[in-house]
Formats: sequence, C-alpha cells, structure tokens
Amino acid sequence: MIWRVTSLSDLSDLDSKFAHLADERESRRAAAYAGVVRWEWYEGDAFDLQPLWHERNLLRPGRRLDRRPPLTQDHYQLGFDVDDRVVTVLEYSGFLNGRLVYETLRMYRADLIEEAHYNADGRGIYLREYLLESGRIRSTASAATFGGDIETYDYIDNSVVRIEVQHAKRASGALRHPTPQASIEAMYDGEGLLRLTSINPGRLGETLYERPPADFSIDAARSTVQAELGVQVLRAVREFDLEAAAYCVALAYADGFDPSAVTVHVGLEEDRQAFLAEGDDEDGDGEDIVWSPADMTGYADIDMSAVRDTARLLAQELRLSKVAVSRETVCAVAVSLGELDWQTIMPVTDDFVVFAVDLEMADLAQNLAAAGLPRNEP
Repeated sequence: MIWRVTSLSDLSDLDSKFAHLADERESRRAAAYAGVVRWEWYEGDAFDLQPLWHERNLLRPGRRLDRRPPLTQDHYQLGFDVDDRVVTVLEYSGFLNGRLVYETLRMYRADLIEEAHYNADGRGIYLREYLLESGRIRSTASAATFGGDIETYDYIDNSVVRIEVQHAKRASGALRHPTPQASIEAMYDGEGLLRLTSINPGRLGETLYERPPADFSIDAARSTVQAELGVQVLRAVREFDLEAAAYCVALAYADGFDPSAVTVHVGLEEDRQAFLAEGDDEDGDGEDIVWSPADMTGYADIDMSAVRDTARLLAQELRLSKVAVSRETVCAVAVSLGELDWQTIMPVTDDFVVFAVDLEMADLAQNLAAAGLPRNEP
C-alpha cells in the first residue's frame, strides 16, 4: 500500500532555532560525544539520512577504512552510539593536510532526529529536522545560512516512490514561505531501484539516475562518445564558415566525469597577434590568453544528441566510480583531429593546433604537450 505523508508549510520555528546554533555548539557536542561508543574512519559520507540522497546526487557512499588514511586525502571520522546510529560526523580536508573542516552532530528522539552542521570554527551552517512516523522518515526541514528546504516522502511499503522538494529563500534575514522546487519520482523493479526522475515546475523531466543495462560497458560507452565527439567537433567548426586564418581549435571541457560536455572554440591569428602585442596576461607576454578559450572569437556547443543516453550513463557511472576521464578522452579527440588536413576545412596558420583545455586551464601544459606543442610556444 502507499504510505502518504503530509506537507509542511512553515520554517519560522526551525529558523529561530538555527539562529542560536553557534551558541549551542558546545552543549550539542558534549551530548553527541557522550553517546559515542566507537569511532570509525570512512573515505566519505556513508550514512546520509535523507532518503535516496546518494542516488539522486550520484554519490557513492563512503567505504569504511581500517585506519586513518594519509592526511592528504579527504576522509571522515564517524562516531556511533550503542544502537549503532551515527551521532557525530567529522570531515577532514586532504587539501588542508588533514585539518578538520566540518562537524555534524545528531540527536535522536522517538519521532524526531535533529542534525546540526557546523564549520570547524563553530559557525552554524544548517539545522535539519527529520520527522518520523512508524520508524520511517516522513519529512525533513532545514534552515541554513542562505535559505531553507522542506522535503516530504511518499512510500509504497518500505520504498520511497516520490519526494516533494520545497525551497525557501532568505530575504531581509528571514526565510520566505517555501515554494515547490521539484518532484522526484522513483521507479523500482525486481532488482531494486531502476530510475530516479526529477520534474521541476515549468521544465521537462530530468533523469537523475538510471540503472545501466546488464551489458553496459564503461569502455565501450567511452569509445562511442569519443567517436561522436570527433564527428561533432568537425561539424561545428565547418559551421563557423571562417574566412580569417585560425591558429587553433580548443576543445574545452568543464566536467571531469562527463567527457561529452565539450564546447568548441576557434582562435584567430589576428587575435593572437593582438594579444601578444598587448602582453595581456599576468606574466606580461600575452601567452596565457592565447590559449584561453574564453578569449577566443569562435564558440559553439556540441550536439551529442545522437548518443545522449550513452553519454548520460557514462557520466553517471564515471561519477559513481569517481573516475575522471574527460581530460584523457578529449585529448585523444584533439590528437585525432590534429592529424587531419585542416587546410581543406578552414583557413589555418602553419603552426595550427587542436588541443583540449579545462576551463580553469589547470592542465594546459600537459594538454599542449599531448597535442605536440611545447608550453612555451604561443
């Protein structure tokens, strides 16, 4: 049977509690720590209480570790109570050499779980309440620095089949009345969760998660996406119909887990000469801006609709497995395209190059080398 919940409509009381969160940190911490009977190390968040949270955000629950990992690696320390419930969550940053950055403290009652999330310096980040009925979470409400949220859940037996999400903006210090943000529908089959779909007001439905077919292969999907990228980059470049000579085509990727999310940028020789003459970059020689896709004249999105489903599943599975391959994939496309006779495609300079570039240009030197161009040759 369907297990239905009622919707909340007001966050003012919770917001009042949130306003005092920083003042209550020490008392909340003392209460939570007093309940800890064992501590364990985890590679990431493993026990988020919001239903289907990991699945809808494409997050793999963190795995338990036998010991604390190197301090250069992000990691969590979880405190469990006598009932095997997580009461404390400590988050450590590998970027900050193992420094504590966040602390989450939970308090359990018969029909309520209260979760307070803090910055390491004691500032309150959010306060969330989970309301329970018959042992199930029927709704959550949160108040945070920049807004608030309400989620309500419909069940069939023990499975969440629908999540209603409302969001409240903060204005003049107070949370506004929450308004609908999305409905998330979950579909199951005999093997478990099959698909999660989000329906936002005024927008088409979006697949948040879909279980891949049994014969799905990351390697095969990556090859399919890579081949289609090459085809579509050429199509986009031809549609520029350039008359001026180009010194490069830059394939810009923004997401390390989605190699299909690429834009094409064409750098014109006349612009390169202007950049070099002006010396318009931090080093004063104009070199960096020459390779910046944001400063190139030509720009085009890539139409990957022919392999849309394959690309979406590939990005999903790469994100879940935490394997970022966009750089390697797009570099391979750039190398392949660089071997073509570009004089038959559009006007180009003698030193014309096709290269991959992340939007922050962090991998520029490696990518230019992959394209056969030393970094110091603008």
